[in-house]
Amino acid sequence: MSIAPQPRKTFKISDSLDWQLNSYALMASAAGVSVLALASASEAKIVYTKTYEVTRAGYPLYIDLNHDGINDFLLRTTYYAGTSYFAVGLDASGNRNVKNVVAGKRYSHSSYFLSAASALPRGAPIGPKRHFSDPHPFMAMEFFDKDVPSSQYSDLGPWVGNGGGVRNRYLGLKFVIHGKVHYGWARLSVAVGHRRQYEDVTGTLTGYAYETVPNKPIIAGKTKGADVIMFPPDTLGGLALGRK
Repeated sequence: MSIAPQPRKTFKISDSLDWQLNSYALMASAAGVSVLALASASEAKIVYTKTYEVTRAGYPLYIDLNHDGINDFLLRTTYYAGTSYFAVGLDASGNRNVKNVVAGKRYSHSSYFLSAASALPRGAPIGPKRHFSDPHPFMAMEFFDKDVPSSQYSDLGPWVGNGGGVRNRYLGLKFVIHGKVHYGWARLSVAVGHRRQYEDVTGTLTGYAYETVPNKPIIAGKTKGADVIMFPPDTLGGLALGRK
């Protein structure tokens, strides 16, 4: 004799459990997006990140080229008040690893020789044949003499242009991933204010990229092509990795 099936009882999920399940689903979805993003990045030759950040006095602007949670480079505004002059500037340097360096050259000023970061044009090759300077090169600097009116100043550095700064020039970057050398670039515009203030010289970072193949040169400003993947850090995948 067969037994007739009994109707199943409906189980009501509590509001708190329903909220938790939905949260887990969203987290899993975000993690899936991040895994796909990382998988695509590992297959690419150039990883490009679009951004918009402006330097501020007293707050270094960090660049994590390969998004591994370790800041590879930093931009920093500087201010010096000596006995006879003021100096306001902008520097670029590697961060945490002495092998992370910026492309540059020796820069002469009066009887001094300084290390300056090159302001490369779009299309410039960045690789083993380019000269990489000391760990802490400067980009642009203003000098004000204390004994003359505030309108008197002098400029120094590859990033001051003709006195008004430059737009969309490139820092050449050399850094290390797991003991191997990689090359990259950071796109910046620099403004020069001539107002004797802490933030007279500012840099605006609008993008950066690196070559995933060790020791392979990269072209400054290249953001399109079959070998380029765009990595916006504010995507869902980026949020899943903990970036804000």
